[in-house]
Amino acid sequence: MKITMKMSQEAYPIAKKVYSGQLTRNDGKSEINRVSGMSEGSAQAYITIFLAMMNGEEYKRAFNNDTNRFLFESIRKDFGNHYYENALNAAQKHINYYSTLGKGKLNGLQNIVNELKARK
Repeated sequence: MKITMKMSQEAYPIAKKVYSGQLTRNDGKSEINRVSGMSEGSAQAYITIFLAMMNGEEYKRAFNNDTNRFLFESIRKDFGNHYYENALNAAQKHINYYSTLGKGKLNGLQNIVNELKARK
């Protein structure tokens, strides 16, 4: 199932609740599924990616570029530049990881990261 921008937007406040400790990952996954219709597997990945971005950590799963851009912009607006930098650094780590898999490169995501880093 394709993750739509509407699903991403509906999942974001729930992922924020998981980050703040208001919801467990499991409860967040179920809530995203209930609210947005996103599959529980994709909801789990959404939460994992969001948490990795907040902490500047590498992640393994990927989302479409519209969702990535939405997450970067939302994190900057809601949490400030420190977490925005963390998110961009996490995405760069993901790009670097993906390039080792022999499946090609994430040029679209790299372009977004480069654009946003230049914009600081």
